[in-house]
Amino acid sequence: MKRLAIALLFAAACANETPAPPPTHTMPALPPPPTAEEARAIVESSPEFSEYQFTNAAYSLPMQRAMMNAPAKDAANALKKAGWLAFDGAGNVVLSPKAESDKRFLVRPNGVVDIVPLAKKEFGIITSVEGGTVKFTWSWKPNELGKLFGARYDGTQEAKATLMWEGKEWGVLRIDSI
Repeated sequence: MKRLAIALLFAAACANETPAPPPTHTMPALPPPPTAEEARAIVESSPEFSEYQFTNAAYSLPMQRAMMNAPAKDAANALKKAGWLAFDGAGNVVLSPKAESDKRFLVRPNGVVDIVPLAKKEFGIITSVEGGTVKFTWSWKPNELGKLFGARYDGTQEAKATLMWEGKEWGVLRIDSI
């Protein structure tokens, strides 16, 4: 009984103690999202915008006609008509002198010629800025080689950039198609 009384007194004494408050870890407040003008500058100058859909600004063409599918044959014929290449008697692609001296034609050891770039991206307008999400438009501007590929570069595209605060400034985390 004596032990029970001591335990109750100890419990009562401890109950009157105020517990220490939990440690607080405050996150620094995020600045307001960028304005439309600021968002445009952030997205347009970002490496992510440069890399976004970059592979669509290139074309890989087999160097042998027998290895080409129908779209590749159409592309090869358009390039031939424009004077960029020819076919030898065995059906192999032969680059014209103007293609050989053009850095956009990269002949690979695997029997493929890569033609890059065919177009560049042109930033359009900001359609919305909501928190860390920026929606915008953009379009392809084909060069003389890209124009040979026609509708591939027609129309305005829509995308959204996800921004992140990098401690001192906003940066682009990623860009996705809408």
